[in-house]
Amino acid sequence: MTTDELPEFEILEEVEADTVTITQAGAALVQANTVTVTQGGVQHIEASHVSLAHGGAVIIEAETMKLRNSGAGFLAADRVELRESGIGITVADTLKAEDSVIGVLLAGSIEGTPEVKVDLRRAAAFGAAAAVTLFVLRRLFGSRTP
Repeated sequence: MTTDELPEFEILEEVEADTVTITQAGAALVQANTVTVTQGGVQHIEASHVSLAHGGAVIIEAETMKLRNSGAGFLAADRVELRESGIGITVADTLKAEDSVIGVLLAGSIEGTPEVKVDLRRAAAFGAAAAVTLFVLRRLFGSRTP
């Protein structure tokens, strides 16, 4: 496919409506009750319900969201459903995930088996180990006044 054959994409700065549907396009900010994105991208979504398929978003804030074959940087929601997706940071009351990867996860309940790189337990263990290490190093190599 040459450059002349590539489809043209429309990129909108800001979209505000009750229902927003984006297909093969992009937007900087979308504020709506329901947002559906297919093969598109959005920098920031604020909505009650979000559906993202074969697309991407940097930040998504919603009550419920479903992502399929998509990626996002940061998600914050009451309920998140992921299928074959990748997320940087997820904060959710309930997470349901299938064949998905999450960098950092903070969730109340988890259904499915997402591949989580860092969860709350790992973060707490790392923080505790770092605190103990710093304490020991200060005791061993701390400044001594004559």
